[in-house]
Amino acid sequence: MAWILESNRIPFEVEILRETRDFVTVRAKGTEGAIRLRRSRIFKTKEEALKSIKNSSINSSHCGPLGH
Repeated sequence: MAWILESNRIPFEVEILRETRDFVTVRAKGTEGAIRLRRSRIFKTKEEALKSIKNSSINSSHCGPLGH
């Protein structure tokens, strides 16, 4: 089993189906479909996935690129 981040914020457990070069094909537990991701998006543990979250807090004072 492995972990991925859904929408870069929700850890999700997956099953590894195939590994080829820099890509891994995974399937979410309890589903029949599969997706192909870069190896760098796969984590061994839930904790590793959580540590990789880039933007864990939202800055509410920023309105837009022009500051409006």
